[in-house]
Amino acid sequence: MKKLYIIYILLLSVITTQEFDTGPYGIEYFDTAGPFYMIDLNNDNLLLGDLNQDLTININDAIIIIGTILESIDLGDNAEIADLNQDSIIDILDVILLIERILYPDSYIPENCWDFESEWNGEDNYVFIHYNPSNNNSTEMWSDQCPGNICSNGSDRLTLLEKSGMNTHYFFLSSGPNAEQDILLIQQDFNSLIEQNMDIELQEHWKAHLHFIPTKSSELNNWISSRINGNYSFSIDRFQRIKQAGYLGNPAGFTGFYMNFLAHEATYHDYEWNVLNEDESTYDEITVFEREHYTGGWASTIETIVEFPDVETLDNYSGMSIELLRGCPDANGNYSDQGCDDYDRIARMFICNEDGSNCNEAARWITPFDRQPHHLTDISPFISMLKSGGNKMVKFQESGWPNSLLTMRFRFYHGEDLTDTPQTFQPMWVGTIPFNPDFDDNTPPIVFEVPDDATKVEFVSYITGHGWGSNGTFNCAEFCNSKHIFTVNGGVHEFETAYPEAGDNDYCMEPETIAQGVKPNQYGTWGYGRAGWCPGQDVHPMVTDITDYISIGEDNVVDYDACRVQGNNCVTAPICQGDGYCPEIAVSSYIIISR
Repeated sequence: MKKLYIIYILLLSVITTQEFDTGPYGIEYFDTAGPFYMIDLNNDNLLLGDLNQDLTININDAIIIIGTILESIDLGDNAEIADLNQDSIIDILDVILLIERILYPDSYIPENCWDFESEWNGEDNYVFIHYNPSNNNSTEMWSDQCPGNICSNGSDRLTLLEKSGMNTHYFFLSSGPNAEQDILLIQQDFNSLIEQNMDIELQEHWKAHLHFIPTKSSELNNWISSRINGNYSFSIDRFQRIKQAGYLGNPAGFTGFYMNFLAHEATYHDYEWNVLNEDESTYDEITVFEREHYTGGWASTIETIVEFPDVETLDNYSGMSIELLRGCPDANGNYSDQGCDDYDRIARMFICNEDGSNCNEAARWITPFDRQPHHLTDISPFISMLKSGGNKMVKFQESGWPNSLLTMRFRFYHGEDLTDTPQTFQPMWVGTIPFNPDFDDNTPPIVFEVPDDATKVEFVSYITGHGWGSNGTFNCAEFCNSKHIFTVNGGVHEFETAYPEAGDNDYCMEPETIAQGVKPNQYGTWGYGRAGWCPGQDVHPMVTDITDYISIGEDNVVDYDACRVQGNNCVTAPICQGDGYCPEIAVSSYIIISR
């Protein structure tokens, strides 16, 4: 835990923070979160004017303070609370201030409250956890029961803290008839857990990051009441956006409902911040789609003509990335997980000629089960697809039956090092190739020419395995390890990639993997490792520099073979048979020439 703390401190020291956004505010997902404050039992500050210690200020407190002045009531150790103006004298001035607090409760922030705007630093995530006795998921999440395969320490609540980044705040609220008692009990339990399992430093840290709200959630008198109503959780990320919580059950069997899975949400918020929060002065941006509603049948595309810079301008960029927010609409057009496709699909971005011809895959994502991912992916080699300059058609294609709110932007980066910039490309093996004993025959060697003025040659590819089944198919190619071997110029050089994580029961839901961009807490089997991908993650192109192994100004050749990995051996790919879907490899590969 200490090591994790140090890592977060180092990260936060180098990442630009964000000032508190002044709005406009809303309460829908992806809206900017507005100011609020709430009573927090972990706030030790005395509530001035609360003379009867019931956490509210009303006429009963006024009667007590008047009785104190008239010497008919002795406050004893509570006298400090009656001194509202903190002048060490309890008199009519304190009565006036108390009456003002009663009449105008919104004119001040109580001393025992946690105030969002004043606490905001642009570095923290805020997760709200709601106990709703009428919601089975909420009540199960609120319990501390957790099987050993999910919580090795046996405690869901302790696991939550152990998995959480040190920049995460948790707020506990209840809509039950005995809301204050609900909160007092869970506060006591967390206090006991941290005292028994953490050193003093960590205890103090979590005391400042755990917030226990005794006010019934429907009576908060702020926007939190509306947002939490009917939900077991939501969060506010480092961009100050309201974010939806996903499914907190075990994706292997869809059992249980675990509070500790909320740590996944905060981990993903940090991923989004770390990749998306770039200095805007370092890049130029071109918007392709802005909250564009995309629907259609299987393999349908959404497309638009984009005016890209001319060649001279493109040559002055050192790199290129693609941002994709694949949101989903509810019935009112607002962002909601409930509007998303139920299955994981392959999604692709193609760059084509203006007339729609000669389309080439430049980016790939795998969609999540019923969730809304947001990624920024480095696709610098594919700036070569734009080097003619001017208008291009950009196509987005998602397999299945999409229902998406697409926001897509290109980022072009300024840089001093403009040597070896990608200029041209040549497609190699492209398409969906059956993963069977004929795979090598279906991927014959390809000859390519390298011009005399080339300074760098790269092999760039997207490779993902799909299909599954029993009866001899070994759950290939989605859940089996496959090795992909590329040979340059008859054996001068050989390089490969493999997917040992395929079939791992927990690979995609590990915190380390979520931190690499897997949208967590999906409503499907998202936890299992796959061949070159996870549901709800961008696929990063494999880039291999082969400059030293090719002949400049001559023809060269690359060969591609693949096999199934069994133990330490490379064996023949399976035959499609039995149940499931026939195994296949989705590949897009290119030779990229720089000058």
